[in-house]
Amino acid sequence: MLQIDFLPQDEIDLANFQALAFTSANGVRAFVRIYQNRDIPCFAVGEATAGEAEEAGFQSIYTAGGNVVELAELMTRSLNMMSGPILHISGQDIAGDLSGRLSAAGFQLIRAPLYKAEKSTAMTAAARKLITSGQISHIPFYSPRSAKIFMDLIRLSHMENHLTEITAICLSSAVSDMISSYSWQKILTAKHPNQSSLFNLVGVKLEENRQ
Repeated sequence: MLQIDFLPQDEIDLANFQALAFTSANGVRAFVRIYQNRDIPCFAVGEATAGEAEEAGFQSIYTAGGNVVELAELMTRSLNMMSGPILHISGQDIAGDLSGRLSAAGFQLIRAPLYKAEKSTAMTAAARKLITSGQISHIPFYSPRSAKIFMDLIRLSHMENHLTEITAICLSSAVSDMISSYSWQKILTAKHPNQSSLFNLVGVKLEENRQ
């Protein structure tokens, strides 16, 4: 649903910052293209982002529960506002007010947009064939933005009627709200807004299908 383009960026002196904040796995990927430092503590919004940071070689990773609110709470509990600013590695467009929440707690957050996510403008022929032929039983949705893009492409492709045999697996209620106006076989929402909860839901439903 999204194409990730990395943005040119002058290298920032990380010695001026006490920690990094990553609000997506793409932020980690963008960071490691520019910086060699893996010793600075990093705070990840959720498990997928933390996993990307671990794979990249970061030594000190703190993982929030999957949203910006919990990330801000984790950082305010773990860091000292007097120890310096925090560098937020982000996309060009952001969701959630991490800066506002940390500022209210006395922290200084500086944002470095290192990538942009461009939405797809057409459904691929392969995707259309899989959906219209009934070969897709479940579709996981991670964010309201990607869910909206998918629904826009479904409308452009005139495939709304093909959703009735598909179960939507949603990371949060904000995601399920985005797709709820269409007729699906089912819409299921993860118990917690993180990847483990989403994968557990997918695993349970697929196991049920095999019985």
